[in-house]
Amino acid sequence: MSGSSGQQAVFGPVPSRRLGLSLGVDLVYPKTCPLDCIYCELGRTTVHTAQRGRFRDADEVLAQVEKRLGEMETPPDFVTLAGSGEPTLHLELGRVIKELKGMSPCRVAVLTNGVLMTDPQVRRDLALADVVIPSLDAVDQKIFETINRPAPGLIISEIIEGLKAFAREYGGRLWLEILLASGINDSPEHLAALAATAREIGPELVQLNTVIRPPAVPGVGALSLERLEEIAAGFGLPCTVTAPPRAAAKGDRGDLERQVQEMTRRRPCTISDVAAMAGVQPERAERLLHELARQGKVRAEDFGGEIFYRGL
Repeated sequence: MSGSSGQQAVFGPVPSRRLGLSLGVDLVYPKTCPLDCIYCELGRTTVHTAQRGRFRDADEVLAQVEKRLGEMETPPDFVTLAGSGEPTLHLELGRVIKELKGMSPCRVAVLTNGVLMTDPQVRRDLALADVVIPSLDAVDQKIFETINRPAPGLIISEIIEGLKAFAREYGGRLWLEILLASGINDSPEHLAALAATAREIGPELVQLNTVIRPPAVPGVGALSLERLEEIAAGFGLPCTVTAPPRAAAKGDRGDLERQVQEMTRRRPCTISDVAAMAGVQPERAERLLHELARQGKVRAEDFGGEIFYRGL
């Protein structure tokens, strides 16, 4: 499969709630995914597929990563395969992970929706990473179809078996992310089933999250921090609520405007997000975002009484 995008494959480094300072890598094109999650901060899926392909040229991606690492005064904590599409769709995922690990001492993480873990080759590819963070938002097919809106033919029970198989085979760090949306997958019955399934998978850690940025479908609601912490306490295995990111190193700002545009194209950001990413005062981040909005490069959106900026 091939295509094109004006967006660079490498972005950041950006502060990650889970991985510290993370240099992000997009292996596929924006919004290419087997799922079309109603809460997705990146907007609607435009290429809805579970078929693996080559998408971005792997050698070009690796060259971009090497160049960016060479520009940084302080190396990131992780090089993270994530971005605006599902990385396991790329047929050269395994080779890319191997070459990234040979390129620098940085650890490699993969953020994935876990859908393709039914494929033994995908599991072998992922096993090369230092940290793998799959998602699991539903254990019931109806809820799966409501919250994740999968491509045709995807069955949540089969995906769960793939996750269990990967957990048995993998020697690295496995963290399971669960996003909870109010009134959709947070009933007591479903939470109990989610917790039981998570225990069967046996990750090192479960990370609970909720809707914190403007979602693909307006009206998708968040759970309160107090409710998330209450759920985490009753999960029956190590479970945390993801915390705000730490600030990026100031020496790695580079072209601030370019970084901000890349960041806001991938997900809507607040002034505080941009300030943390760039290591600047909020006042400077606010001035920059207002100027980018005036130029038509970002758009301000209100979500939950907070202003987010989305790159155009």
